[in-house]
Amino acid sequence: MIIGRLKMEVRKVMLLGRSSFVVSLPKEWIKFHKLKRGDVVSIDVRRDGSLIIYPKLVEESEDSHAKIDVNHEDPIDLITRKIIACYLNGCGSIEIKSSSIFTPTQRKAIRNVAGRLYLRIMEASSNHVYLQSLLDESKVSVNMTIRRMHLIAYSMCKDAIKALKNMDLKLAKTVYSMDDDVDLFTFLILRILRSAIINPSLTDLLDISPIDCMDYQVLVRRIEHVADSASSIAKTIILLSDVKEKIPEETMNLLVKMGDLAIKAYENAVESFFAKDIEKANLIINLEKEIGEFSMKILESISEIENAYVVCAVCSIRDHINRIGSYAADIAEATMNNSLCFS
Repeated sequence: MIIGRLKMEVRKVMLLGRSSFVVSLPKEWIKFHKLKRGDVVSIDVRRDGSLIIYPKLVEESEDSHAKIDVNHEDPIDLITRKIIACYLNGCGSIEIKSSSIFTPTQRKAIRNVAGRLYLRIMEASSNHVYLQSLLDESKVSVNMTIRRMHLIAYSMCKDAIKALKNMDLKLAKTVYSMDDDVDLFTFLILRILRSAIINPSLTDLLDISPIDCMDYQVLVRRIEHVADSASSIAKTIILLSDVKEKIPEETMNLLVKMGDLAIKAYENAVESFFAKDIEKANLIINLEKEIGEFSMKILESISEIENAYVVCAVCSIRDHINRIGSYAADIAEATMNNSLCFS
């Protein structure tokens, strides 16, 4: 594209009449957008004082619309992923058509994913479904939404370790069921961030910068992974309870201590991100070594466990606690990058 090869140009501000000032537009830009004399362009004032000029065709573009073709044999996970991909790319409406008719499982999958993404079914027939998003991205607080997502993930982690310590089956099942709530926030926030990257004017309405969008994506993904790990720990507890097996006390104490340390690191990592606290972020990164020491002690204690099922359960829980600590370090590194970004 010729527009991609344009270099920054310096142009003089000229006086037109007694009170109007004008700046000429690059000829290549005019040709690229097929503009002519008398056409209208849109000018957007950014919060940093800069101006963005949009050609008429950009201003008149409507909310993006996506069409998904479905075959009778298409698996439900493929259909679900296609709908989620359209949603994340900011589509305002999604039309799903089947070459014949939807199978009962396909129709159920479409309704389930629509409900999870807060998409309203506007039209439906045996081979056609029209979904509409009623979300206004400009009115969503990115910071507040991410904080709410974090609080759910943090609560899941705390309760997962508590359920492990007390072998509380009921609490473990509650933690396991909360993972879907975090996924809802993930889809919502990623949709908003992707839309902001595509539409620069939206970043002003959201009070975030383009570079913030990149760092927020890292943060959101890591929070999602932390919730996934907490859910996996809860699932392992449920499986242990089903087979009526217990983890030896010494190993259990090491797992709980390791879990508490990893969760504290995660909590501080998110706090440091929003506070842009570089010193705290650096301490969190260094905590990985301490978490790793607990991990080695747990490995040593496993040698005394005879039941293979319990050994596998301990290794799984240990692995997911390790991951929580690693995700905390990733968030801390994103904090360093974001805090030391000079615009």
